[in-house]
Amino acid sequence: MAFLWTQEKIAALSSAELNGLYRNASEAKRTEIVSLCEAELLARKPIKKPSFNAPEGFVPVVRTALTKKLELDAVDMIVQLANELKKAYDFDTERARSLSMDAKHFIPHRLLDAKGSAKVGGAQKQGRVAFDRYISYRLKDEVYALIAILFDSDDQKSVRYQVFGPPRLLENFAPLAEVRPYLMDDEVIGKSSGGEEFDNFKEAADRFRWLIEQVAPKLKS
Repeated sequence: MAFLWTQEKIAALSSAELNGLYRNASEAKRTEIVSLCEAELLARKPIKKPSFNAPEGFVPVVRTALTKKLELDAVDMIVQLANELKKAYDFDTERARSLSMDAKHFIPHRLLDAKGSAKVGGAQKQGRVAFDRYISYRLKDEVYALIAILFDSDDQKSVRYQVFGPPRLLENFAPLAEVRPYLMDDEVIGKSSGGEEFDNFKEAADRFRWLIEQVAPKLKS
């Protein structure tokens, strides 16, 4: 009779034994054991001290294997959109700086991160959401961004897509408190004051394309 692994038995293993079981189960494609091992490995991770003024009892959001897969899918769509836009618009940081000379302490935004991927939002770094990935562009005192965000790993079907920009351009503009319910009173996200939210990437991407068309200089043909 095969040995039946339970969460209690796996929790009693030493770290070396747990890692060995996880490796063997992965190689043997024993998905039920792999899931139990992953749960125990996550439970043993030390809780990082929050980098913000967290309320008492704050517990970082657990990132599951499925959460990470959803994040990779979202990042892939965001990067494809960014590379498409870069073929039509001038996102050069020095060009943005020259167009923003009257803005004090102006810091330009690169559309993508240094590795050519979607940037990681502060909410994800702080453990406040399952993932928070975005691209952004800044001119003067205004920031334009497209974000894919999942608030809770237990709600896998609720990936949200947000387009941040000034209310003068976004007719369905909602303030930060509405689109980011985890924020504490008077908490801000850089220069952003809010934006529009969508439940699918296509609508958000179309809206962001339109927004960029209103503000970004086009590349010379």
